[in-house]
Formats: sequence, C-alpha cells, structure tokens
Amino acid sequence: MRRLFTFILAFVLTSFSGLALTQTEGAASVNLAGEQRMLSQRIANLYIQTGLNVMPALAKRQLGLATERFEGNLAALKPVVAGSAEARRAYERLSGEWLGMKKAAAVAISRDAAVALSLRAETTLAAAEDLTRVLENESKSATSRLVNLAGRQRMLSQRIAKSYLLRSWGVDSLAVRQELESATKDFSAGLIKLRASQVNNAEIRGELDEVAQQWEWLQASMSVDGAGYYRLIVAESSDAILESSDRISRLYELQSRR
Repeated sequence: MRRLFTFILAFVLTSFSGLALTQTEGAASVNLAGEQRMLSQRIANLYIQTGLNVMPALAKRQLGLATERFEGNLAALKPVVAGSAEARRAYERLSGEWLGMKKAAAVAISRDAAVALSLRAETTLAAAEDLTRVLENESKSATSRLVNLAGRQRMLSQRIAKSYLLRSWGVDSLAVRQELESATKDFSAGLIKLRASQVNNAEIRGELDEVAQQWEWLQASMSVDGAGYYRLIVAESSDAILESSDRISRLYELQSRR
C-alpha cells in the first residue's frame, strides 16, 4: 500500500513578533518557508497523479490537504516577516503567486491544465525560494543552512516525481526533460552535502541512509519510462523520500534549540 505522507506541525509559530529572529525562531521559520517550496511542487505532482489515475482518490484527498497546508503556512509566516521590509516583500510576492496557482489547481484536470499548473508551480517555487533565502540570511541559527538544504530535498523529491509523471503523460518537452535532469542532479548533490555534515547525530545519519536507499530505488524506477506500474513506484518512492527528508529537516531544526 502506498505510504501516506502526513504533514505534522512540529512547531507553533505563535511567539514570533518579527525579525531579527532568535536562534530557535530562525531555524523554525526557515523550515516553514522551505515547506512552501515543497508544497508548490507537491500540489502540481498530486494533480498530475490524479489525471494519470495513480491512486486517484488518495491523490485528490492529499491535494486538498496540501492546499490547506500552504494557506495555513502563509498565515503562520505573516507575523514572522512583520519586522523586516525585505521579508515582507518576499512574503507578498509569494502570496500573490499562490493566488494564481490555487486557481490553476482548481481547474478540471486535463493534460493541458496540468502543464499550466506546472508553470504556475515554477513561479510559486521561485517566490518561496526567495522568502526562504531571506529568512535564512536573517536567522541567527548556525543550523539554518542545513534546515534549508534538507528542506530543499523535500521539494526536489516532489519536483522529480512531477516532472517524471508529466513526461509519462506525453509532455516530453525540452523544458520538462531539463527540469527532471537538473532536479535529479541537485538532489544527488544535496544528499552528498548533508551526509558530509559534521553536526549529524546517529538519528540523522540513519535517516540519511534511508533516503540514500530510497533514492537508488527511485532512480532505478525512473529508468523504465512510461509504464503505468512504474508511475506508482515513482510516486511511492518520492513520498518516502519526502517523509525522511522532512524528518531530517526537523531534526536539524531541533538542534538549534539545544
């Protein structure tokens, strides 16, 4: 049975009154903004899965949950950015991009609509990347860089699945092929950097080992192009990587509290 990724709010951002952020708040805000990157790609991925009939009932349900999560994160981030003009500008840009993406995700599912949503996901991703960068730069936490990097792996897991599934739906454009290739390279490079970190404890190393195994399996599955069975495996493997990468990001965040 397909592994079901459940979003867990591991921290509550009610105490933020603005920037500059304390060490603990900085890592948490970077993690939360970074999650928006992942959700931009996950929403498009789940939309495409539904169109391809890859566990459609589950994908449709998770699409609704991911949309709610994105909006909840925006609400939680609003007080975080209140004290920084640069962060507020980045936040407003993300909020504006999200309005367009949300509308695109509500359109009746078709291949053309999936392409349009994927394009919207790109601009939303860019805005989320910008906000995450600003918050990392203004954070006082030494681990914020690792939180950001691990969080970006979450996004890449969904970006890879989205690109693969879009290609398997017949959207085999140069842009989609390049997106898949670059996301694959970025994920491999990110995994190497995370495994080399000197701050990794036994729990983090164990999670990274799990990601490495799942990554090998995902790459092997993607080498068999277009088969319906492998669509399901790619969806499952990318979700397994998402789960582990999310735990790793939160473990790095917890280190900032110690």
